[in-house]
Amino acid sequence: AELPGFSVQVNLSAAEIKRLADRIIAKSKETYDAVAAVPLDKVNFANAIAPLAELDAQQFPLVQACVLPRMVSPSEDICRASAEAEKRLDSHFLLCRQREDVYRVVKAFTERGERIGPEATRFVQYLVREFERNGAKLTQTKKKEMEKLKSLIDDLNLKYIQNMNDFTKFLLLSEEELAGMPLEFLKDLEETDGKRKVLLTGYYVTPILEHCKKVGSTRKQIAVAYGQKGGNQNVAILEKLVQIRHRLARLLGYSNYSDFAIEPRMPMTSRKVLEFLEEMSEQLSDLANRELTVLKELKMKEEGDAQFGMEDLLYYMKRGEQHKVDLDIGEIKRYFPVKLVISGMLKMFQDLFALRFEEIKDVEVWHDTVRLFSVWDASSSDLLGYFFLDIFSREGKYDHTCVVALQNGCMCSNGSRKVPVAVLLSQCPKEFDGNSALLRFPEVVRIFHEFSHVVHHISNRATFSRFSSLRLEGDFAEIPSLLLENWCYESISLKMMSGFYQDITKSVSTEACQSLKRRRDMFAGLKLKQEILLCLVDQIIHTSENVDIDELIKDLHPKVILGIPLLEGTSPASCFPRIAVGYDAVCYSYIWSEVFAADLFATKFKDDLLNQHAGLRFRNKVLAPGGSKGPLEIITDYLGREPSLQPFIQS
Repeated sequence: AELPGFSVQVNLSAAEIKRLADRIIAKSKETYDAVAAVPLDKVNFANAIAPLAELDAQQFPLVQACVLPRMVSPSEDICRASAEAEKRLDSHFLLCRQREDVYRVVKAFTERGERIGPEATRFVQYLVREFERNGAKLTQTKKKEMEKLKSLIDDLNLKYIQNMNDFTKFLLLSEEELAGMPLEFLKDLEETDGKRKVLLTGYYVTPILEHCKKVGSTRKQIAVAYGQKGGNQNVAILEKLVQIRHRLARLLGYSNYSDFAIEPRMPMTSRKVLEFLEEMSEQLSDLANRELTVLKELKMKEEGDAQFGMEDLLYYMKRGEQHKVDLDIGEIKRYFPVKLVISGMLKMFQDLFALRFEEIKDVEVWHDTVRLFSVWDASSSDLLGYFFLDIFSREGKYDHTCVVALQNGCMCSNGSRKVPVAVLLSQCPKEFDGNSALLRFPEVVRIFHEFSHVVHHISNRATFSRFSSLRLEGDFAEIPSLLLENWCYESISLKMMSGFYQDITKSVSTEACQSLKRRRDMFAGLKLKQEILLCLVDQIIHTSENVDIDELIKDLHPKVILGIPLLEGTSPASCFPRIAVGYDAVCYSYIWSEVFAADLFATKFKDDLLNQHAGLRFRNKVLAPGGSKGPLEIITDYLGREPSLQPFIQS
């Protein structure tokens, strides 16, 4: 069936994927060559900027049609063709972003002072910045050096992760040393010479740190062994990585790597991030101190000793939680049958944001469990976009819950509008023998969080494809989803998504909802303090030269974590993958987004969760602009004031 505003094929064969990738690359090269050929004194919006915007609008859905199959297709051939296409397309687009001839033309346009609207101006700024961050204005020699540094970084990243994964150490512990561990946990451990073999992976380590009763020495032994997982090798790799990142940043004209990483994000400078983290740490100290006093009292009662170390933290937090929160996790799960969670979630988003979802049957999809919905504005009946739900587990499918954009909402040069299209992927259990499959509560929250990204994407009304919601900087992209996670902890909304699996008219009790919320908030100060410590380390090493990372952590640890010293013998720098790969210099981002989300929730929604007027205003003011305006400007305009830390600290 032909869908208005969306013409992408989602079911390509391996040969079609290869041909489509060839076509994309050829068309892209042709457009870039045409822009590069514009004489610098004849440059205008129509010949220099519009062709690049149109190329992005037309090609993004074609690129996604090539790369989605790698995540979802049951056929190995198609997955392989998709992965190869992705690799080719990635390296082609990287070359495009480094083209000095095109950069010169775009830069010449900025100097001509032609009058264009605010969104177009922002688009041009993005283009210039993207070219410059990819080295388009460097000399050939410097470009070569940049390539060398980037591939060194890739190699070291890989080595760091490999060292962590190759770590095969284990400890042999007696049953006495494992006192308090559940029987099924012990049964899972291999026996050697009358002792149990504990592999040092999170799967085994976390339960021991949480449950190993009255045997502080076991917890300490496990925590120390686990805390040096990557060994000295990884500390050396991380220090080298940081040096190379600084060299790369300086080559591109930044004073340090952190400033390079943060420039396109909400805070814009590393100084702003450091100030934010230090203020957060200070504001949380009272709360965290009160929490620590509770834990020390528990330890005194149980072990007759109030000396508190990092190895005690998880165990006594768990004990504190058991005292305060009456919650049977196995029992809770029985209230979340997959189908009910999904239908309740869809209803809630429709009610809150004044949307209407309609399922479209008889449409070609990549698997028979996939569903497609159109999304309409409930009052104007305008078509806003489409989403696919591919939520059931199957062999060979990408195994995390996430959202993939298939098309961005944008205007095309012929005046037509492409509508946003997204896919929600997950690995929910399937029904078995007519019995509804059940979701664990964290899975409910995860799906809800990711579906919020779908709604953010589909609410987008920007003109340029580049400003789609799923292409936003991480800080801003996560704010709406973290805000909406709150609905998973309030009984009015949670009851809409739950029902006992044998009698769905019985929704989860108000007491259980309150317990889930209490459990989320227990020891939040201490948990955040640990997170802030790692974020501070991440910022400091990426703003200064030649830092001895382990020494830095040893020095900061007691200052941030209320006097508790770093556990002797551990080396956090050896086993902290986020700083090494993927979140280098931007670990702060999650806490940053949480603070903004808490302010929005407390100010606009807390007292009336299903208020459609508030939901609609949020959709139009915060979700609709996408990246077409500055995120701080969007949020300040919506709140009517500067955002504040206070609601987060109080909540």
